[in-house]
Amino acid sequence: MDKSNNVLVFHQDDVDHAAESLPPQEELNDLGEFFKVLTDPTRLKILYALGLGELCVFDLSVTIGASVSSVSHHLAGLKRVRLVKARRDGRIIYYSLDDDHVNSIVKFAREHLGEHEHGNA
Repeated sequence: MDKSNNVLVFHQDDVDHAAESLPPQEELNDLGEFFKVLTDPTRLKILYALGLGELCVFDLSVTIGASVSSVSHHLAGLKRVRLVKARRDGRIIYYSLDDDHVNSIVKFAREHLGEHEHGNA
C-alpha cells in the first residue's frame, strides 16, 4: 500500500503499469467519438447493409426504410470516423465499408452480446 499524495493504492506496480499504458487523450477522444457514432440504430442498419456490398444513398434509404436526407446525414457521421467510404461513378456516389475491420467490429459486438443473452457470461 502506498499513501503518497494522500491516495490509498493497494498495488502500486499495477497502477503504474495501467497509467503508463493509457493512450494519449486525443486518441481517447477519437475512440469516444468512434463509439458514439455506433450508438445509433440507423447507423448500425447502414453498416449491416453496406456489409453486403456498396450501395448508393437512394438504395440505402429503401433498404433500411429511412429518408434519403436521414441516410445522407448518418453517412456523414460514419465517414467522419472512417467507418464508410465513398466512390463516385458519374453522378452517383456509392458507399461501402471502409475496410474489413468494420464488419469485424459489428460481428464481435453481436457475438459478445449473444453470449450474455444465452447465459454464457
